[in-house]
Amino acid sequence: MHPPSKFRLYPFRSQEREFRRQLEELRFLWNHALERRQEAWRKPRRSTSHVDPCRDLARRRAYDTDGTGRIYGHVAQETLARLNDAFQHFFRRVKAGGEPGFPRFKREVASMCYPDSNGSATIVPGRNGTWRLHLSMVGDLPIKVHRSSPEGRVKTCTVKREGDRWFAVLTYEVPDPSLPPAAPPISPVGVDLGFARLATLSDGQVVEPPKVLRRFEARLSRANRVVFRRKGGSHRREKAGVRLARCHAKVRDQRRDFAHKVTTGWVRDHDLVAFEDTDLRPRMEGAFPKSTADAGWGMLRQMSHCKETRRSGRHVEVPTKGTTQNCAGCGRLHDPPLMLKDRMCECPCDVRLDRDLNAARNILARAFCAVPGGTGESTPVEIGPPPHRKGRRVRSKKRGPPRDSEVAR
Repeated sequence: MHPPSKFRLYPFRSQEREFRRQLEELRFLWNHALERRQEAWRKPRRSTSHVDPCRDLARRRAYDTDGTGRIYGHVAQETLARLNDAFQHFFRRVKAGGEPGFPRFKREVASMCYPDSNGSATIVPGRNGTWRLHLSMVGDLPIKVHRSSPEGRVKTCTVKREGDRWFAVLTYEVPDPSLPPAAPPISPVGVDLGFARLATLSDGQVVEPPKVLRRFEARLSRANRVVFRRKGGSHRREKAGVRLARCHAKVRDQRRDFAHKVTTGWVRDHDLVAFEDTDLRPRMEGAFPKSTADAGWGMLRQMSHCKETRRSGRHVEVPTKGTTQNCAGCGRLHDPPLMLKDRMCECPCDVRLDRDLNAARNILARAFCAVPGGTGESTPVEIGPPPHRKGRRVRSKKRGPPRDSEVAR
């Protein structure tokens, strides 16, 4: 598995106008197909499939030669395929009893995808050692290839707009990486993610959080106020919106760059990286949503997984329960439970560790039982009687019939 390669595009003014026109046509195509599916279900209660809007697209391209007909056909079909995927996910969530999330009409479309690699999207050499991205029905666009591409053909190409910048995201067809060896890992590490410290490793290393969003918070607030002071639909509001988008892009780029540097160091020094299998959605709705978003935990786990897979390493995610409350030395469950303000883990077995370091070592110990050649035991067995749990008491054995001596008494 190779992650997509993202390159910066520098289209000419005529090419940028053509991009904006095609994105507007794709927005109209999405909204029109969504409206047709809603009307088909609202009036005669008829269910439609992905084939019906594709037939309408073929007829539309035949007579609208200056609009939809000037878009590469597979790009338009990919937009309809995205709408069909949105409906499929909607039906799946309804069947599972979750929040439905019905597909919505779009105010704008910011990306277009070339789903095949039959020459419609290729990187070709330009003049004076430069490179060009050839896109069917658009032309050759200047592209900055800042790193070497993997060996393989381009599978998909997605052109996306972020503020006033344009990017091309290319995915390549590469052979699957070799599986990690069955031998036990040589340099494993467990990673505990947090707020005060972005990451605490089981070997004692600590990664301080960059707090990019906190540093740009005042600038983002000023840019946001300027946007809402401008008159809606005016050129000045559009310019202010571009400046706001630049601020958000700066925050996003710095956070991603920091995550790339940190995960690259982990993957280079360790052949097994273990994390907690933490669900981030409740945390984003909890007490610290801004700090959770600024930390970028999901980005760290995703990058570590991709890079470890590419180098035939191991990426393991272990259950979260008990990683903080259990002692890393003997496995005893801390009683009373540690609160958020308690930063040290002290155990009767003479183990006194930092709370995050103790959790990181528990994560690493649990990861060994999930890999071939590991120890086979995640944490030591608990010492002493188990803690009291509320609930109905269940007898371990049924009492047998009374003996003759007991009856006589």
